[in-house]
Amino acid sequence: MRLKVGFILRSLIVIGTFLGLVVLWSSLSPKAMDASPFGKRDDEDLIRKGDLGDHFKPVVPWPHVEGMEVDLDSIRQKQGGMCEHKAPQAIQNQNQVIQQQYVTFKPHLNPYSTPLLRKGTLGNFEPKEPEPQGFIGGPGEGAKPFVLGPEYKEAVQGSIKEFGFNIVASDMISLDRTISDLRHEECKYWHYAENLLTSSVIIVFHNEAWSTLMRTVHSVIKRTPRRYLAEIVMIDDFSNKVHLKEPLEDYIKQWNGLVKLFRNEKREGLIQARSIGAHQATKGQVLIYLDAHCEVGLNWYAPLVAPISQDRTMCTVPLIDYIDGNEYTVEPQQGGDEDGLARGAWDWSLLWKRVPLSQREKDKRTYTTQPYRTVCTVPLIDSIHGQTFVMEPQGGGDENGFARGAWDWSMLWKRVPLGSREKQNRRTLTEPYR
Repeated sequence: MRLKVGFILRSLIVIGTFLGLVVLWSSLSPKAMDASPFGKRDDEDLIRKGDLGDHFKPVVPWPHVEGMEVDLDSIRQKQGGMCEHKAPQAIQNQNQVIQQQYVTFKPHLNPYSTPLLRKGTLGNFEPKEPEPQGFIGGPGEGAKPFVLGPEYKEAVQGSIKEFGFNIVASDMISLDRTISDLRHEECKYWHYAENLLTSSVIIVFHNEAWSTLMRTVHSVIKRTPRRYLAEIVMIDDFSNKVHLKEPLEDYIKQWNGLVKLFRNEKREGLIQARSIGAHQATKGQVLIYLDAHCEVGLNWYAPLVAPISQDRTMCTVPLIDYIDGNEYTVEPQQGGDEDGLARGAWDWSLLWKRVPLSQREKDKRTYTTQPYRTVCTVPLIDSIHGQTFVMEPQGGGDENGFARGAWDWSMLWKRVPLGSREKQNRRTLTEPYR
């Protein structure tokens, strides 16, 4: 029986590969005299006495890290060398480099008293008297439906096509109108610390209708305690409507500098315009972003800012009711639990959803109207400085600040500049990229 040469060669290759793997396995197997790789390490080999280990506890075990990661080198550069640099020879290995750049800290807690619920006693920030109507018995007062007759049909359709809302009806409603109170009854009995942080309210608009834009500003001024409202910063994102030019500049003069107007020299888009607004906002301790067509509710400020006043690393989001764009009624959002509580989330088709609060989260809360946790549902756009509350663009991008997010092999988040191939595929500078 004749054997083919090819069969013999393949057999020899298989046998040789098997023997090579056996030899490799035996060489990698630990010997009896070897130290256990899982044994306790000497801490002096990792961080010597007098080095960073004297000041910060190493992040062990990894990757369970509480708090936030801080780039110490960037902080030292910004502070002009206030922090003393370590000698180059002090850094012995990669572990020490990681320890120098990334350390953990607990959120800074400020001396603000925790809000208290006193049932039967009206909260200290609740209005003591009913809110005065903008126009007594006028259209839209109390957020009642305002329905126009058929003679306005053509004008209404034109305004919806231009602005997205029934501006004909909006222009007939007072800028200082009252709205319905849709809050849970328990909300009215919360008591908050008097020394809340002040805020800068930032409103970005582009070709917004006059009445919806000004009703937003009026509601903020009307329903915010004056001692906490540092400024209202309006960012015009390159509008070309006539009523948003000199008429707007003249109108806001009545507030003697409380309302400020800044205009972009080109169309920046919502997120970039909000970042510009953060740079222009210089007086408030907290930044509050509002859409250009909303109305704040009764006692809206204290519940929103109190968690931030107690912990500056907090970010708060309110439960947002819905304003009907045709009849201007105010309705609660759908999709919550029996108390209307829900978390925001994105589904796989990138549609916004409201997910009812889970029973596990409810069991952690003493009262129905306590704040609850929610997930981060959008990528990080800018960073907020914890001391000055100035928003700064992230580093690591190209000359225009564009970058992709990526994880390196040590599982640290990086920003990779946009490649030339991706830039060539884009027709405009600010269009989205993959």
